[in-house]
Amino acid sequence: MKRIDLKDLAEFIKDKGFIVKNHCYKCNKISYGTEKGAKVIAAEMFRRGKGHSYVYECPRGNGWHLTSEKPASAKNPKVRKKTKFTLRKKTGHS
Repeated sequence: MKRIDLKDLAEFIKDKGFIVKNHCYKCNKISYGTEKGAKVIAAEMFRRGKGHSYVYECPRGNGWHLTSEKPASAKNPKVRKKTKFTLRKKTGHS
């Protein structure tokens, strides 16, 4: 999938009439005023075939940002499935 450069993303948002809070000079990313606003932008980008974007709070306190990397979840940590080999080894069967 084609990615949008930061300069192109700003133009895309400007063309669609979305309001962007400002540019986060600390992270060098576009900063959205609310989480809901950032999710609207992410959904619109996905609908237009630009790939999935995830919303996260700016670690430096400048609103909300978008990323293409899936965030780690504390609720759903990755757990390796047990294989038949692992089950046999633990139960003592060969």
